[in-house]
Amino acid sequence: MIRRGTWVPLLPPHARNVVVGLVPIEPIVRGIDYILPGGETAPQLTLVEAAAPMTFWGALCLLAGIVALTGFWGRWRRVCAAGMWLGAATYLTLAVGQWWEVVGHPWFDGVRGPAIVTIFGAAMAGIALGYARQEPE
Repeated sequence: MIRRGTWVPLLPPHARNVVVGLVPIEPIVRGIDYILPGGETAPQLTLVEAAAPMTFWGALCLLAGIVALTGFWGRWRRVCAAGMWLGAATYLTLAVGQWWEVVGHPWFDGVRGPAIVTIFGAAMAGIALGYARQEPE
């Protein structure tokens, strides 16, 4: 039988701040990409992305990332959690459309796109839930 060690996988505060602080950067980058010209004519739009103007999705992503980053920077847990919840909801919605596209391809070709969006959505949901459950100071 393999015995588990006693190590607890926690990051030191500086490393944790870097890792958690990077998560809201992704929706900001995606939001900028969606808002820049040319998004509406992109051939790779999914069913979900095509349901609203690209500027709508871009604005949601930007808002989520900026609110989360502002809350993180200002040490306002509720603000950060709100941005992360919005990011999680937006990303998981976008992921549904991307998974829908992949299901029709042999061997799930292109799985990395929806997997990344799903992972970021789950990470944002986990961060939001963790911050929401923290005791007020």
